Amino acid sequence: MLLQIKVSLLTVLYFSGILFMVLFPPRNFEQSGARKRTMRSIGDEIKYKQYINYEALLTVTKRISYSDSESARLLYLKPVTSENRSIIALELHNDLQSKKPGILVIAALNGMAWGAPNAVIELAEKLLYDSNYQTPFFNDYDWYLIPMANPDGIDFTQNLRTRPSFRADEWSKNATVRNITRPSIWHKNIDKNNEQVTCFGTNINRNFAYHWQDDVNKTPNECSQYYPGHKPFSSVEAQAIRNYVHSLGDLIHLTIHLHASFVPKKEFILYPWRYSLRHPSNYRTLQDIGEYAARQSRLPDGRLFEVHQSSSDERVAGTLSDYITGVVGIDLVFLIKPYHQIYPNYTDHTILEVYETKAISAILSLVRGWRSSTKQNTLSFFGKDVEF
Repeated sequence: MLLQIKVSLLTVLYFSGILFMVLFPPRNFEQSGARKRTMRSIGDEIKYKQYINYEALLTVTKRISYSDSESARLLYLKPVTSENRSIIALELHNDLQSKKPGILVIAALNGMAWGAPNAVIELAEKLLYDSNYQTPFFNDYDWYLIPMANPDGIDFTQNLRTRPSFRADEWSKNATVRNITRPSIWHKNIDKNNEQVTCFGTNINRNFAYHWQDDVNKTPNECSQYYPGHKPFSSVEAQAIRNYVHSLGDLIHLTIHLHASFVPKKEFILYPWRYSLRHPSNYRTLQDIGEYAARQSRLPDGRLFEVHQSSSDERVAGTLSDYITGVVGIDLVFLIKPYHQIYPNYTDHTILEVYETKAISAILSLVRGWRSSTKQNTLSFFGKDVEF
Protein backbone atom coordinates (compact mmCIF):
# COMPACT_ATOMS: atom_id res chain seq x y z
CA MET A 1 0.00 0.00 0.00
CA LEU A 2 2.81 2.40 0.95
CA LEU A 3 4.59 1.65 -2.31
CA GLN A 4 1.47 2.45 -4.33
CA ILE A 5 1.13 5.79 -2.52
CA LYS A 6 4.75 6.66 -3.33
CA VAL A 7 4.29 5.76 -6.99
CA SER A 8 1.12 7.83 -7.17
CA LEU A 9 2.83 10.85 -5.60
CA LEU A 10 5.77 10.59 -7.99
CA THR A 11 3.40 10.36 -10.95
CA VAL A 12 1.50 13.44 -9.81
CA LEU A 13 4.76 15.38 -9.31
CA TYR A 14 6.04 14.30 -12.74
CA PHE A 15 2.95 15.43 -14.63
CA SER A 16 2.75 18.60 -12.54
CA GLY A 17 6.28 19.42 -13.64
CA ILE A 18 5.41 18.87 -17.30
CA LEU A 19 2.32 21.08 -16.94
CA PHE A 20 4.42 23.82 -15.31
CA MET A 21 6.98 23.70 -18.13
CA VAL A 22 4.22 24.04 -20.73
CA LEU A 23 2.48 26.92 -18.96
CA PHE A 24 5.65 28.72 -17.86
CA PRO A 25 8.46 27.80 -20.28
CA PRO A 26 12.02 28.87 -19.37
CA ARG A 27 13.03 32.24 -20.74
CA ASN A 28 15.91 30.71 -22.72
CA PHE A 29 13.54 28.29 -24.44
CA GLU A 30 11.39 31.16 -25.71
CA GLN A 31 14.04 33.75 -26.43
CA SER A 32 17.25 31.92 -27.21
CA GLY A 33 18.24 32.49 -30.82
CA ALA A 34 19.65 28.97 -31.07
CA ARG A 35 16.35 27.43 -29.95
CA LYS A 36 14.38 29.43 -32.51
CA ARG A 37 16.55 28.34 -35.40
CA THR A 38 16.21 24.99 -37.06
CA MET A 39 19.42 23.33 -36.04
CA ARG A 40 21.04 21.11 -38.62
CA SER A 41 24.38 19.57 -39.34
CA ILE A 42 26.03 21.25 -42.34
CA GLY A 43 28.98 18.88 -42.53
CA ASP A 44 32.71 19.53 -42.73
CA GLU A 45 32.90 20.61 -46.38
CA ILE A 46 33.54 24.32 -46.76
CA LYS A 47 30.69 26.44 -48.03
CA TYR A 48 32.71 29.27 -49.64
CA LYS A 49 35.13 27.76 -52.13
CA GLN A 50 36.75 31.02 -53.26
CA TYR A 51 38.80 33.44 -51.21
CA ILE A 52 36.41 36.01 -49.78
CA ASN A 53 37.13 39.59 -50.86
CA TYR A 54 35.65 42.67 -49.23
CA GLU A 55 32.57 42.83 -51.47
CA ALA A 56 31.79 39.17 -50.83
CA LEU A 57 32.29 39.72 -47.11
CA LEU A 58 29.73 42.53 -47.16
CA THR A 59 27.23 40.32 -48.97
CA VAL A 60 27.70 37.32 -46.68
CA THR A 61 27.58 39.25 -43.39
CA LYS A 62 24.53 41.24 -44.50
CA ARG A 63 22.76 38.01 -45.36
CA ILE A 64 23.62 36.45 -42.00
CA SER A 65 22.50 39.49 -40.02
CA TYR A 66 19.28 39.79 -42.03
CA SER A 67 18.27 36.13 -42.00
CA ASP A 68 19.16 35.63 -38.33
CA SER A 69 18.62 39.11 -36.91
CA GLU A 70 17.83 37.87 -33.39
CA SER A 71 21.24 36.26 -33.05
CA ALA A 72 23.56 38.12 -35.44
CA ARG A 73 24.43 41.80 -35.38
CA LEU A 74 26.50 43.57 -38.01
CA LEU A 75 28.62 46.64 -37.19
CA TYR A 76 30.68 48.95 -39.40
CA LEU A 77 33.66 50.16 -37.40
CA LYS A 78 35.02 53.69 -37.60
CA PRO A 79 37.15 55.34 -38.85
CA VAL A 80 37.08 53.99 -42.40
CA THR A 81 40.25 52.95 -44.24
CA SER A 82 42.16 54.99 -46.80
CA GLU A 83 40.15 53.22 -49.52
CA ASN A 84 36.90 54.18 -47.75
CA ARG A 85 36.14 50.69 -46.45
CA SER A 86 34.66 49.98 -43.02
CA ILE A 87 36.08 47.14 -40.99
CA ILE A 88 33.17 44.77 -40.32
CA ALA A 89 32.37 43.21 -36.95
CA LEU A 90 29.84 40.38 -36.69
CA GLU A 91 28.43 39.70 -33.23
CA LEU A 92 26.70 36.39 -32.46
CA HIS A 93 24.49 36.08 -29.37
CA ASN A 94 22.68 32.90 -28.50
CA ASP A 95 20.49 34.64 -25.92
CA LEU A 96 19.78 38.35 -26.21
CA GLN A 97 18.47 38.58 -22.65
CA SER A 98 21.72 37.74 -20.87
CA LYS A 99 25.41 38.47 -21.24
CA LYS A 100 27.68 35.47 -21.49
CA PRO A 101 31.47 35.17 -21.56
CA GLY A 102 32.66 36.81 -24.76
CA ILE A 103 35.12 35.42 -27.30
CA LEU A 104 36.77 37.93 -29.64
CA VAL A 105 38.31 36.70 -32.91
CA ILE A 106 40.24 39.15 -35.09
CA ALA A 107 41.50 37.90 -38.46
CA ALA A 108 43.39 39.07 -41.55
CA LEU A 109 45.37 41.90 -40.00
CA ASN A 110 48.07 40.85 -42.48
CA GLY A 111 47.50 41.61 -46.15
CA MET A 112 48.61 38.11 -47.20
CA ALA A 113 46.25 36.11 -44.95
CA TRP A 114 43.62 35.60 -47.66
CA GLY A 115 42.09 32.51 -46.06
CA ALA A 116 41.51 34.04 -42.62
CA PRO A 117 38.20 35.79 -43.51
CA ASN A 118 36.91 32.53 -44.96
CA ALA A 119 37.77 30.67 -41.77
CA VAL A 120 35.92 33.20 -39.59
CA ILE A 121 32.83 33.23 -41.80
CA GLU A 122 32.77 29.43 -41.94
CA LEU A 123 33.07 29.43 -38.14
CA ALA A 124 30.14 31.83 -37.85
CA GLU A 125 28.02 29.61 -40.10
CA LYS A 126 28.83 26.56 -38.00
CA LEU A 127 28.03 28.33 -34.74
CA LEU A 128 24.70 29.59 -36.06
CA TYR A 129 23.45 26.65 -38.07
CA ASP A 130 25.31 23.43 -37.25
CA SER A 131 23.83 21.35 -34.44
CA ASN A 132 27.24 19.82 -33.74
CA TYR A 133 28.56 23.22 -32.65
CA GLN A 134 25.55 24.61 -30.78
CA THR A 135 25.89 23.11 -27.32
CA PRO A 136 29.65 23.10 -26.79
CA PHE A 137 30.51 26.40 -28.45
CA PHE A 138 27.54 28.71 -29.01
CA ASN A 139 24.97 28.25 -26.26
CA ASP A 140 27.45 29.24 -23.54
CA TYR A 141 29.28 32.15 -25.18
CA ASP A 142 28.85 35.39 -27.09
CA TRP A 143 31.11 35.70 -30.14
CA TYR A 144 32.58 38.93 -31.49
CA LEU A 145 34.14 38.39 -34.92
CA ILE A 146 36.23 40.68 -37.13
CA PRO A 147 36.78 38.56 -40.27
CA MET A 148 38.89 41.08 -42.23
CA ALA A 149 40.82 43.62 -40.16
CA ASN A 150 42.89 44.84 -43.14
CA PRO A 151 40.43 45.03 -46.06
CA ASP A 152 42.63 47.37 -48.11
CA GLY A 153 45.65 45.10 -47.81
CA ILE A 154 43.68 41.97 -48.71
CA ASP A 155 42.12 43.67 -51.74
CA PHE A 156 45.50 45.06 -52.80
CA THR A 157 47.33 41.73 -52.82
CA GLN A 158 44.45 39.77 -54.37
CA ASN A 159 44.20 42.22 -57.26
CA LEU A 160 47.93 41.85 -58.02
CA ARG A 161 48.01 38.06 -57.79
CA THR A 162 48.42 37.38 -61.55
CA ARG A 163 51.50 39.58 -61.99
CA PRO A 164 55.09 38.33 -61.79
CA SER A 165 56.76 38.67 -58.40
CA PHE A 166 59.36 41.30 -57.52
CA ARG A 167 61.37 41.80 -54.32
CA ALA A 168 59.11 43.73 -51.94
CA ASP A 169 61.45 46.49 -50.75
CA GLU A 170 62.68 47.23 -54.28
CA TRP A 171 59.12 47.07 -55.59
CA SER A 172 58.12 49.79 -53.12
CA LYS A 173 60.86 52.12 -54.27
CA ASN A 174 60.41 51.69 -58.03
CA ALA A 175 57.24 53.26 -59.43
CA THR A 176 57.89 51.84 -62.90
CA VAL A 177 58.28 48.26 -61.69
CA ARG A 178 55.08 48.59 -59.65
CA ASN A 179 53.02 48.98 -62.82
CA ILE A 180 53.81 45.51 -64.12
CA THR A 181 54.78 43.35 -61.13
CA ARG A 182 53.63 42.53 -57.62
CA PRO A 183 55.57 42.67 -54.34
CA SER A 184 56.90 39.26 -53.31
CA ILE A 185 55.03 39.66 -50.03
CA TRP A 186 52.89 42.38 -48.44
CA HIS A 187 52.28 42.52 -44.68
CA LYS A 188 50.92 46.09 -44.56
CA ASN A 189 47.89 48.19 -45.34
CA ILE A 190 48.14 50.72 -48.20
CA ASP A 191 48.21 54.03 -46.35
CA LYS A 192 49.81 56.79 -48.41
CA ASN A 193 50.92 60.27 -47.49
CA ASN A 194 49.55 63.05 -49.66
CA GLU A 195 52.82 63.58 -51.51
CA GLN A 196 54.10 60.01 -51.29
CA VAL A 197 55.24 58.61 -54.64
CA THR A 198 57.12 55.46 -53.69
CA CYS A 199 57.13 53.62 -50.36
CA PHE A 200 53.79 53.38 -48.58
CA GLY A 201 51.81 51.26 -46.13
CA THR A 202 51.92 50.54 -42.39
CA ASN A 203 52.24 47.17 -40.71
CA ILE A 204 49.10 47.33 -38.56
CA ASN A 205 50.39 44.63 -36.21
CA ARG A 206 53.30 46.91 -35.26
CA ASN A 207 51.10 50.00 -34.80
CA PHE A 208 49.40 49.44 -31.43
CA ALA A 209 50.32 51.65 -28.48
CA TYR A 210 51.88 49.15 -26.13
CA HIS A 211 55.68 49.18 -25.94
CA TRP A 212 55.65 50.50 -29.49
CA GLN A 213 59.11 50.08 -31.06
CA ASP A 214 60.61 48.65 -27.87
CA ASP A 215 62.07 45.77 -29.88
CA VAL A 216 64.41 47.76 -32.12
CA ASN A 217 67.06 50.46 -31.87
CA LYS A 218 66.04 52.12 -35.11
CA THR A 219 62.58 52.38 -36.66
CA PRO A 220 62.33 50.45 -39.97
CA ASN A 221 61.98 52.74 -42.98
CA GLU A 222 58.72 53.15 -44.90
CA CYS A 223 59.76 50.63 -47.54
CA SER A 224 60.06 47.86 -44.96
CA GLN A 225 57.24 45.37 -44.58
CA TYR A 226 57.62 45.92 -40.83
CA TYR A 227 57.22 49.70 -40.88
CA PRO A 228 55.23 50.46 -37.67
CA GLY A 229 53.90 53.86 -38.71
CA HIS A 230 55.20 57.27 -37.67
CA LYS A 231 53.46 56.96 -34.30
CA PRO A 232 51.23 54.48 -32.44
CA PHE A 233 47.73 54.24 -33.89
CA SER A 234 48.69 56.16 -37.00
CA SER A 235 46.78 53.55 -39.04
CA VAL A 236 42.99 53.84 -39.09
CA GLU A 237 42.67 50.06 -38.90
CA ALA A 238 44.39 49.98 -35.52
CA GLN A 239 42.24 52.92 -34.38
CA ALA A 240 39.02 51.16 -35.42
CA ILE A 241 39.98 47.94 -33.65
CA ARG A 242 41.00 49.86 -30.53
CA ASN A 243 37.69 51.74 -30.44
CA TYR A 244 35.68 48.56 -30.87
CA VAL A 245 37.58 46.52 -28.30
CA HIS A 246 37.30 49.25 -25.68
CA SER A 247 33.58 49.59 -26.39
CA LEU A 248 33.12 45.94 -25.38
CA GLY A 249 34.42 46.67 -21.90
CA ASP A 250 34.66 43.61 -19.68
CA LEU A 251 32.52 41.38 -21.95
CA ILE A 252 35.55 39.68 -23.52
CA HIS A 253 37.15 36.77 -21.68
CA LEU A 254 39.15 35.19 -24.50
CA THR A 255 40.77 36.88 -27.51
CA ILE A 256 42.18 35.08 -30.54
CA HIS A 257 44.16 36.74 -33.32
CA LEU A 258 43.97 34.52 -36.40
CA HIS A 259 47.13 35.10 -38.40
CA ALA A 260 49.12 32.94 -40.83
CA SER A 261 52.54 31.34 -41.01
CA PHE A 262 54.18 31.59 -44.40
CA VAL A 263 56.83 28.95 -43.64
CA PRO A 264 55.89 25.31 -44.34
CA LYS A 265 55.71 23.07 -41.25
CA LYS A 266 56.06 26.07 -38.95
CA GLU A 267 52.65 26.51 -37.37
CA PHE A 268 52.05 28.08 -34.00
CA ILE A 269 49.75 28.79 -31.11
CA LEU A 270 51.39 31.72 -29.34
CA TYR A 271 50.62 33.96 -26.37
CA PRO A 272 52.01 37.26 -24.94
CA TRP A 273 54.38 38.79 -24.47
CA ARG A 274 55.67 39.45 -27.97
CA TYR A 275 57.73 42.52 -27.08
CA SER A 276 59.63 40.99 -24.15
CA LEU A 277 61.11 37.71 -22.95
CA ARG A 278 59.49 38.37 -19.58
CA HIS A 279 56.76 35.86 -18.80
CA PRO A 280 53.21 37.10 -18.23
CA SER A 281 51.92 36.37 -14.74
CA ASN A 282 49.57 33.66 -16.07
CA TYR A 283 51.97 32.10 -18.56
CA ARG A 284 51.54 28.60 -17.11
CA THR A 285 47.77 28.77 -17.70
CA LEU A 286 48.34 30.09 -21.24
CA GLN A 287 50.86 27.34 -21.97
CA ASP A 288 48.55 24.63 -20.61
CA ILE A 289 45.54 25.85 -22.62
CA GLY A 290 47.70 26.16 -25.74
CA GLU A 291 49.10 22.64 -25.35
CA TYR A 292 45.60 21.26 -24.80
CA ALA A 293 44.43 23.02 -27.98
CA ALA A 294 47.43 21.72 -29.94
CA ARG A 295 46.62 18.14 -28.95
CA GLN A 296 42.96 18.57 -29.86
CA SER A 297 43.71 20.21 -33.23
CA ARG A 298 46.40 17.88 -34.48
CA LEU A 299 47.53 18.86 -37.96
CA PRO A 300 46.70 16.66 -40.99
CA ASP A 301 50.21 15.17 -41.18
CA GLY A 302 50.21 14.28 -37.48
CA ARG A 303 52.25 17.22 -36.25
CA LEU A 304 51.12 19.53 -33.46
CA PHE A 305 51.02 23.31 -33.45
CA GLU A 306 54.11 24.62 -31.67
CA VAL A 307 53.02 26.32 -28.44
CA HIS A 308 55.10 28.90 -26.63
CA GLN A 309 55.43 32.55 -25.70
CA SER A 310 55.57 34.74 -28.81
CA SER A 311 58.91 36.34 -28.03
CA SER A 312 60.66 32.96 -27.80
CA ASP A 313 61.26 33.11 -31.57
CA GLU A 314 61.45 36.85 -32.14
CA ARG A 315 60.71 40.01 -30.21
CA VAL A 316 57.99 42.05 -31.90
CA ALA A 317 56.61 45.27 -30.38
CA GLY A 318 53.40 47.20 -30.87
CA THR A 319 51.32 44.10 -31.60
CA LEU A 320 47.60 43.54 -31.23
CA SER A 321 47.97 40.63 -28.80
CA ASP A 322 50.24 42.58 -26.43
CA TYR A 323 47.91 45.58 -26.54
CA ILE A 324 44.86 43.44 -25.74
CA THR A 325 46.67 41.97 -22.73
CA GLY A 326 48.67 44.95 -21.52
CA VAL A 327 46.17 47.78 -22.04
CA VAL A 328 42.72 46.24 -22.40
CA GLY A 329 43.49 43.82 -19.58
CA ILE A 330 42.28 40.52 -21.07
CA ASP A 331 44.26 37.66 -19.56
CA LEU A 332 43.61 34.97 -22.16
CA VAL A 333 45.01 36.09 -25.52
CA PHE A 334 46.31 33.78 -28.23
CA LEU A 335 47.82 34.14 -31.69
CA ILE A 336 47.11 31.28 -34.12
CA LYS A 337 49.34 30.84 -37.17
CA PRO A 338 48.40 27.95 -39.48
CA TYR A 339 50.48 27.61 -42.62
CA HIS A 340 49.27 29.75 -45.55
CA GLN A 341 50.84 29.81 -48.99
CA ILE A 342 52.06 33.12 -50.36
CA TYR A 343 49.81 34.09 -53.28
CA PRO A 344 48.10 30.67 -53.32
CA ASN A 345 46.34 29.32 -56.39
CA TYR A 346 43.18 31.42 -56.35
CA THR A 347 40.99 28.68 -57.80
CA ASP A 348 42.31 25.70 -55.81
CA HIS A 349 39.80 25.43 -52.98
CA THR A 350 41.60 22.43 -51.45
CA ILE A 351 44.44 24.74 -50.34
CA LEU A 352 41.89 27.09 -48.81
CA GLU A 353 40.08 24.21 -47.11
CA VAL A 354 43.25 22.96 -45.43
CA TYR A 355 43.96 26.40 -43.94
CA GLU A 356 40.35 26.85 -42.83
CA THR A 357 40.18 23.44 -41.20
CA LYS A 358 43.36 24.11 -39.23
CA ALA A 359 42.21 27.58 -38.19
CA ILE A 360 38.70 26.60 -37.07
CA SER A 361 39.96 23.52 -35.25
CA ALA A 362 42.57 25.57 -33.37
CA ILE A 363 40.07 28.28 -32.40
CA LEU A 364 37.53 25.81 -31.06
CA SER A 365 40.24 23.78 -29.34
CA LEU A 366 41.39 26.89 -27.48
CA VAL A 367 37.81 27.37 -26.30
CA ARG A 368 37.74 23.75 -25.14
CA GLY A 369 41.07 24.23 -23.41
CA TRP A 370 39.72 27.28 -21.62
CA ARG A 371 36.59 25.36 -20.58
CA SER A 372 38.72 22.50 -19.33
CA SER A 373 41.04 24.77 -17.35
CA THR A 374 38.13 26.41 -15.51
CA LYS A 375 36.01 23.24 -15.19
CA GLN A 376 33.21 24.96 -17.10
CA ASN A 377 30.30 22.67 -17.94
CA THR A 378 31.73 19.65 -16.15
CA LEU A 379 30.36 17.21 -13.62
CA SER A 380 32.38 14.85 -11.49
CA PHE A 381 31.48 11.17 -11.63
CA PHE A 382 33.40 8.93 -9.25
CA GLY A 383 36.34 11.33 -9.28
CA LYS A 384 36.40 11.83 -13.06
CA ASP A 385 35.43 15.14 -14.69
CA VAL A 386 32.99 14.74 -17.57
CA GLU A 387 32.17 17.69 -19.86
CA PHE A 388 28.62 18.22 -21.03
